[in-house]
Amino acid sequence: MNEIGYRIKCIRKQNNHNQSEFAKNIGISQGNLSEIEIGNSNPSAETLISIKRTYHVNLNWLLTGDGFEEGKVYANMNEKVLVEGYRLLNEFDKIELIEIIHLKNRLKSKLTF
Repeated sequence: MNEIGYRIKCIRKQNNHNQSEFAKNIGISQGNLSEIEIGNSNPSAETLISIKRTYHVNLNWLLTGDGFEEGKVYANMNEKVLVEGYRLLNEFDKIELIEIIHLKNRLKSKLTF
């Protein structure tokens, strides 16, 4: 499996899609997706752009594996909901939410010995 195919597979699995669902969402056939995931072929530029737009993935990370922290691949669905919700907030609400997170972490650290 090539690295880009592996990253595409990770995006698919992170979004709880089977190959047919994921392929339909990005506009390719399931067979083509399978070949990409196992490394027998590379995705076209159109496919990469479709993945970027559909799944909001950092294109640099998708192509190179660099910049993962900028990508939109999540540890779990709760993290996905939090990050996507945060991105929809105005700047004031973002700052307020960050302050709440800092407060929760400070309280947690006081409770652990």
